[in-house]
Amino acid sequence: MASLLCDLGVAARVIREEKILLVQEASGPHQGKWGFPKGRVDPGESPEAAALRELAEESGHDGQVLGLAGVRTALRKGQPAVFLCYDVQVNTEVDHHTSEEISNTAWCSLSECSSLEWVSETMHQLAVDGLTRRSLMRNHAGLTARSNPYAVYRTSKTEQLHRGGSS
Repeated sequence: MASLLCDLGVAARVIREEKILLVQEASGPHQGKWGFPKGRVDPGESPEAAALRELAEESGHDGQVLGLAGVRTALRKGQPAVFLCYDVQVNTEVDHHTSEEISNTAWCSLSECSSLEWVSETMHQLAVDGLTRRSLMRNHAGLTARSNPYAVYRTSKTEQLHRGGSS
């Protein structure tokens, strides 16, 4: 089987106490717009590790991946582009964090989300879905013995997370 290169991006969707963690872009084509901590997967990095790295870089939070919340696929310049959105539970409390890429962070309610200018409609919809009917595919790694770590996301039955929980 031949390999195919693609643009692989990730995001961390963090929901806690019926609010979602958002970051505001400091520069570039999305300057001033809101979305999840996000970025590209680096060579030698798993998508899950990339999502956690982006979360830490853009919001200051450390966390753990709970599962896969959504997938967006597209063609960009004739090449496949895949975007994976993970639900992440944060393990740290951060009052305020900015970086070269991020001008602001905020925990927003569903009503606050509707008044923001978003990086993309996809991200806005993933935020609304997370705050209203949150479900995800959990990692079921280890279904087949392998010498290197891997993740398998699947549903065995619909799994609903409690809104307002500690995720």
